[in-house]
Amino acid sequence: MTSNGHERARPLRTGDPTELGEYRILGRLGRGGMGTVYLARDSAERLVAVKLIHPDLSDDEDFRRRFAREVESARRVARFSTAAVLDARLDGDPLFIVSEYVAGPNLAQAIAAEGPMQGGTLDSLAMGVAAALSAIHRAGVIHRDLKPANVLLSSVGPKVIDFGIARAMDDDGAVTRSSQLMGTPAYLAPELIEGREISPASDIFSWGCLVVFAGTGRAPFEAPTVPAVLQQIVSMAPNLEGLDPTLRDLVSHALDKDPSRRPTAQQLLNRLVGQEDPSESVIDQTVVRSWTPPSTARPAPEETEGPTTTPSDGREGATVTEDLSRQATAALPPDPAPPTTPTPPGGRPSHPRDPAWAGPPSGPQGPSPSPSHVLPTGPQGVPSGPQGVPSGPQQGFHGPYRIGAAGHGTGHPGFDVPGSPPPAPPGFGGFGPPGPGAPGTHLPPGGQDGSAKRRRGLKAAGAATAGVVVLAAAVIGGVALFGGPSIPEGTPLYSDDFYSPETGWNNGQQYVPGDDYYDDGYYEGQYALRASVDDQPTRGEFAPYEGAVPDRILVGAKTVVDSGPGYGQMGLHCFHQDEEDRTRYEALVRLDGAGAQIRRVAGDEGGASALATTDEVPGFDTAEGAGNRLTLACELDRSANTMTLNLWVNDEHVLEAVDTAPLPHGEERDVGITVQRSSGGGDDALVMFDDFFLHRIGSDEPTDGSSAAED
Repeated sequence: MTSNGHERARPLRTGDPTELGEYRILGRLGRGGMGTVYLARDSAERLVAVKLIHPDLSDDEDFRRRFAREVESARRVARFSTAAVLDARLDGDPLFIVSEYVAGPNLAQAIAAEGPMQGGTLDSLAMGVAAALSAIHRAGVIHRDLKPANVLLSSVGPKVIDFGIARAMDDDGAVTRSSQLMGTPAYLAPELIEGREISPASDIFSWGCLVVFAGTGRAPFEAPTVPAVLQQIVSMAPNLEGLDPTLRDLVSHALDKDPSRRPTAQQLLNRLVGQEDPSESVIDQTVVRSWTPPSTARPAPEETEGPTTTPSDGREGATVTEDLSRQATAALPPDPAPPTTPTPPGGRPSHPRDPAWAGPPSGPQGPSPSPSHVLPTGPQGVPSGPQGVPSGPQQGFHGPYRIGAAGHGTGHPGFDVPGSPPPAPPGFGGFGPPGPGAPGTHLPPGGQDGSAKRRRGLKAAGAATAGVVVLAAAVIGGVALFGGPSIPEGTPLYSDDFYSPETGWNNGQQYVPGDDYYDDGYYEGQYALRASVDDQPTRGEFAPYEGAVPDRILVGAKTVVDSGPGYGQMGLHCFHQDEEDRTRYEALVRLDGAGAQIRRVAGDEGGASALATTDEVPGFDTAEGAGNRLTLACELDRSANTMTLNLWVNDEHVLEAVDTAPLPHGEERDVGITVQRSSGGGDDALVMFDDFFLHRIGSDEPTDGSSAAED
């Protein structure tokens, strides 16, 4: 991810560069699927953002070719409410790209912190984004991924980022990987869902969705599951309730199902400004006149002290403080991989840990409300369309709209997830978000991955559209058995109480509350995992156990929910394989205790399917801050060719499932913990894990126990 919403860059780490070409590196801004983004100064002492491309990508000649092509396309886009690409190293190593920097949050962060926009500020946002699309389309580029995370809010207006660079991640002719795997489908145009041709009109549809989100705090198409959202986009009218009436008609035309009937970006501008072909200066003046920047992008008082920077050696722990609030420049387009997600507001009350756990301190923006209606962002499943932009306007749009000429009032690598949790089978409690206002939408307010031996980590990927819609892998017999079998006895193989980072989960990373960069790590004698819709909808971590994992095992951990929507899930996984395809079994429990599920994840092709699901979780303690111990038994029977899985919560049996076509079970079998959430509203799902263990079921043969918690 690439966060530009804070005024403090993070310190450099061991191994980070201190300079790249002529750019002096000051600190870290974020990271994503393409690489790491750094705050830097150029030879003229201007602040810039430098994205260092990951070696795994830059070693691929096809990627280098696509990267060069997309950088050149981005350079053609005029600096008109967009982030300008300033420089790039396209030959040699390492590859990097340089952009201007914006001191301000993205739209998703701003809405989460301060609520929906109104009046002139909303008009200015609509106008600025339309101006950016006009410049992008004139350059022959289609944005393809317009969403709140890709609109930064500066002190002088919105700036659109990430236009085209994401395509460098795609195989030629392939579905857009960045959109297919990350985020939600809430901003997809219907023609993309149906596999039809992409065009500038697709960006216009996304513009309409974006304006609705900015003005109401929710997207115009909301539903409990991804397939339901897709169905709404294709066949249902948008929900424009609560949107400023002066914008409603124009947005309605932008959201027309027929691309030919949508306005062009230039037509949007004409209607919003109230002039035919307004000049850039007129548009800029109109935007600035009505714009009220978010609190994190407002100019600092004149007495603000000057910046201090990281020592040139880039040593860890050095503080990097830059006066970014006066930088009226643009920002580096974030990676196509996990986009920035709204920061959970700091300073909120949190669940006590047993006996007590201190909640996260206030984040950089201080305490702020987090509206439950904020819908996360990010398209998926976008077909790769033509690079060129058809000439001429979409012909179907006509309408006498004039809006706001003078403004209104102001006012680590990891496990890939081939599919979202599937919809609950009939008769079982639902996994996935409830509808607006439904019970369990919120719990009271309250990371990167890898293993020590096989540091594959757990790069989270939101469900691919196809993976969600085609979750049809055969559902194998599973039943809910209440009062069922007791937890079998076992021989300890590994345990960890998480009091020392030296035990090696994710190389000892520590969790920093309020910092979007950290979504997992050690924290006050527990291990934190945070899942967020835009950034990491599925988070997990492998236990750094280096011994052999037998055929019959018990995996367990205590969980304390810190924050998140009730439909979020926490759980355990076993038999994770990463040889040819990433497969595993998971036991998941809703954060509010209203359901549980055992499922198999059969890789990119097989998707995820429920083996057993229930809306009854006996033993689950729903009290605020309560600890709930999850235990999962995974028993492979080679002679019968079955995998039997059982889940207990606080020693009470919840589910049993039998897979009669077991997933691959080679020698390297990872076990671990996971937190997941889907595409509804609400805070990030943050869960604290404690007292993790791995046992061999029975005593088939003696094994030396391995404890990470020994004194």
